Amino acid sequence: MKIGIITILKVNNYGAELQAYATQAFLNKLGYNAEIIDYLFYKNPKHKKTVLSKPLFRYSFKKRVSEFLYPILVKVRNLRNKATIKKRLLRFDEFHKLHSSISKTYRTVDELYNSTFDYDVFLTGSDQVWNPGIYSTVAPYFLDFAPEGKLRISYAASFGVSDIPNDCVRLYRSYLSKYAAIGVRENSAVDIVKSISGKTATWVLDPTFLLTKEEWLEVSNEIHSVADNFLLVYELIPCPYIMMLSQHIANCKNLKIVRICQDSANIKDDDSVINVLDAGPSEFLYLFSKASFVVTNSFHGTAFSVNFNKPFYTVLPIHKQNNSRQQSLLNLLGLMDRCLIEGSEFPGNTSFDIDYTSANNILDIERKKSINFLINSINGR
Repeated sequence: MKIGIITILKVNNYGAELQAYATQAFLNKLGYNAEIIDYLFYKNPKHKKTVLSKPLFRYSFKKRVSEFLYPILVKVRNLRNKATIKKRLLRFDEFHKLHSSISKTYRTVDELYNSTFDYDVFLTGSDQVWNPGIYSTVAPYFLDFAPEGKLRISYAASFGVSDIPNDCVRLYRSYLSKYAAIGVRENSAVDIVKSISGKTATWVLDPTFLLTKEEWLEVSNEIHSVADNFLLVYELIPCPYIMMLSQHIANCKNLKIVRICQDSANIKDDDSVINVLDAGPSEFLYLFSKASFVVTNSFHGTAFSVNFNKPFYTVLPIHKQNNSRQQSLLNLLGLMDRCLIEGSEFPGNTSFDIDYTSANNILDIERKKSINFLINSINGR
């Protein structure tokens, strides 16, 4: 059985690349012939805008200006550490060449819609594929290009928001009505699907949990310049509180601080921090596997901390309304005490360690449920 997966990838983001890899790798492990449909996300510099890629919803003037300036700002930011960033991007490309099953590239929506596919099943993958804030058409991520009569399912799809704007509801209802099975990544998304479409969605694990620690290590790549006994910082959004918290924990546990830099333009020189600017997905995995402690504000930073059984803290931004991704996961696993609101008092050193016995038992149960959902959905049960 051949399965085509559409998701977000090739966006210079560790979580996006690794969740995309995990979905197709696990399906191929089960014996299916799965590949990622290489439709370029609108923020990929090689994506080409056409009339068909026009956003389906109305956006504020501020949003339109922000999206217009985004590619310009990226180019300006990348002027710093240009050679290092080039090496990092090459590592992202190399990861997929070595490990991922990917179709030919579709640079425009038109190319996608004008193509003929021989997939038996079309699957919307994980990440924020249904986020109404995407400044391009969301139709491809609802499998609008799939031929009539083909099985459509989703696995761990995310809306990325707690509520769907009223002007999106009608269109989302129409798209969701075509799905035979809907798997979502957050518990809150189960309610969203029900309220706007009347359909029942299933809360499943992020695809990065479908692979075990040992399977992730098979695609990791050692960084020789990083010593043992370090605290790993992974900030998706730069946050001074995270660095202060990390310094507090590092001092208590006598650890060095290593930081994976998502955006080198926001990194200030600091002799007390080892900044890793050129890590690809494989190096990202290695750093998580070797860390003695992790501090992050990323969902996938949280997910890999759990999967590798690392002591960690997840910092939730105080001004961000939607933290449901991290909270859903940690509440499920009984690890809500690992959440810290930005600006809160630092924890004492007696609470640093984690007993993963219960969380691992829950994770094993939920992993089996998620796998069963995936298999049953593909087989139309």
